[in-house]
Amino acid sequence: MPDPTPDLSALLRPRSIAVIGASSQPEKVGGMPIRLLRELGYGGRVHPVNTASAEIQGLPATPSLGALGEPVDLAIVAVPALASADVMAQLAANGTRAAVFFTSGFAEVGEEGTRMQQALAEQARRHGITLLGPNCLGAMNLRERMFATFSPIPLSGLPPLGDVGLVSQSGAFGAYAFALAREAGLGLSHWVTTGNEAGLQVADVIEWLAHDDDTRVILTYMEGCRDGERLRRALAAARAAGKPVVVAKVGVTEAGARSAQSHTASLAGEDAVYQAVFDEYGVHRAESLEAFFRLGYVLSRGRRPSRWHSDSGLAADAVAPVAIVTVSGGVGIMMADRAEQLGLPMPPMPAAPAEALRRAIPFASTANPIDVTGQIVAQPRVLLDALRDVAACGEYGSVVAFLAAGANAPALWPELQRTVAALHDTADSAPLLLCGLVADDRRAWLEQHGCLVFREPAHAIEAVAALTRAAAQGAESRGEPGAEALPQLPRIPADANALSEHEAMQLLAEAGVPVAPHGLARDADEAVRIAERLGYPVAVKLCSREILHKSDVGGVALNLHDADAVRAAFARVRDAIGRHAAQPGGAPVPFEGVVVARMVRGWGELMVGVRRDPVFGLVALAGIGGTAVEVFRQMAFGLAPLSVPRALAMLRDSRAEALFAGHRGNPAVPLERVAQVLVRVSQAAAAIGPRLDTLEINPFIVTTEGPVAADAVITLRH
Repeated sequence: MPDPTPDLSALLRPRSIAVIGASSQPEKVGGMPIRLLRELGYGGRVHPVNTASAEIQGLPATPSLGALGEPVDLAIVAVPALASADVMAQLAANGTRAAVFFTSGFAEVGEEGTRMQQALAEQARRHGITLLGPNCLGAMNLRERMFATFSPIPLSGLPPLGDVGLVSQSGAFGAYAFALAREAGLGLSHWVTTGNEAGLQVADVIEWLAHDDDTRVILTYMEGCRDGERLRRALAAARAAGKPVVVAKVGVTEAGARSAQSHTASLAGEDAVYQAVFDEYGVHRAESLEAFFRLGYVLSRGRRPSRWHSDSGLAADAVAPVAIVTVSGGVGIMMADRAEQLGLPMPPMPAAPAEALRRAIPFASTANPIDVTGQIVAQPRVLLDALRDVAACGEYGSVVAFLAAGANAPALWPELQRTVAALHDTADSAPLLLCGLVADDRRAWLEQHGCLVFREPAHAIEAVAALTRAAAQGAESRGEPGAEALPQLPRIPADANALSEHEAMQLLAEAGVPVAPHGLARDADEAVRIAERLGYPVAVKLCSREILHKSDVGGVALNLHDADAVRAAFARVRDAIGRHAAQPGGAPVPFEGVVVARMVRGWGELMVGVRRDPVFGLVALAGIGGTAVEVFRQMAFGLAPLSVPRALAMLRDSRAEALFAGHRGNPAVPLERVAQVLVRVSQAAAAIGPRLDTLEINPFIVTTEGPVAADAVITLRH
């Protein structure tokens, strides 16, 4: 049974705070929270707890929490790790609802620290205490001026009050991010660092912020995740609330990939799995600190488009057409290139405003980008009329304008103000984004009137893509992946570590996955009978639960055209298994027979697999397959069981959709038909349940009827 939704109100909205280990020296760990709370305007009660002092920084102190005589909502703990168990007992006796443990010396220092941390977490669970840390920098609620942290950074100034919640596993990153948010003028609602995560994890904070009325955007720094279900639930809550999550996830190497007897495990490295999770829930991935805060700025302050490309509808991959209006043809091309890379349609200017622009400037371009040229120096009103017309015409979801330094021109600025204000006051006009050189005071005015401002033209286009994605995620109603009923599959033998190819193909066929016609033969005569029933040419392949990669031992014969070839192949395959042992020095692998399969004729190969990730569960992958799969490694991933939209996105992201587009005389295959097959494979994996380790189909032959499985490997766990 999943844990209940965390209640962080005592942590982030406490009416009273005790500081245990309080210090009269403000620069110390136990002194800084008291200074921050007093100097920066916290309105609740603050109770220093110190065994040696009756007064701390002008506040009366008590020798213990028990001596306080009243329960507190939040305890800030700054005592050595060895005293943590005693402190937690005091918190339980007091009825304290939440605790922040700054203390280090726990799991980060070794086995003994790990045992103390586990004991601390168990005490907190048993007594219903919300635990943040240990070894964390703490938390802040900017709106309520609540500073449960020992970082002095708030003393240098606070960021503006806003609707961006920031949560970080790293205290150092969290402190730096706080300073950067202040520098960028990014308005924060809450700031939380989770440290060792003995109690609260990043996921718990995301989920709470998803339900917080003061938060609209959630910025997250992650190094890893121990509880995938918890994170998925949190991201689902944010998606349902229409609150974008921006993640800076470090550790993008293959360190998390497990070695196994399949491409599926080796290709699905740690970062690929995280990306699959982020894709499933519409998370915005930031590849740099600059992008992290830029996305926060865009999603917090930007207006989301409401007009959608007619071919897409309103879905996770919906797109809103963009109009690019520029005073520079070259910059317009740069912006158009980025828009195309991000999949943003750029339909040409509608007829009426196009004709008006051509009358004013005959050599202007009314395609998209819409180039009004440098003529705006002499005719500034033409640019503004073009902006007004495309924003109000109803054809575009967003309008991006490159003005160079035009916004600072004395003649243009008043007219630009009037145009922006009029569009801002018009409910059905498309959002306007500007890029160019803009003075700080003018930038502030534009932002107050709903117009985001960028210096880098590509960033303006990326902002449109982010806002489009956020609008689609917010409007879309989706359940968890694979909500459909799972297929009923044959019983899997309890002692099996893997299924033979014959068993795997039978299981897939039961799940509705197209498989090559085949049969199991235990002698040469039976192999010939099956071949003649199927029709030549055929393949003869070793059937074994022990030897999964049959070609490695000479266990595969292809393109057999007559009975004699089938008999000879049967003998070769049988002899090959006789020379193979399950382990060095072990007994020979028993001969189970051969699979005789009709050769499938097609023009390409797809690979589809599912593997069990230790954190997130079943993860599917798909891409161009065959013998070169390890070379190109062009795979896309999704949480299994897949939805059809996610399967379609995987085919596009891996570029495997090109196999089905129709080329060189091969017919086009509807991509949705292929996506349905991927969904069925993922449902088969889910139906196997916790026994499944990996499921791999390689190759999936591309035919006129769609993909057909020519081989399958299923490995199992006990």
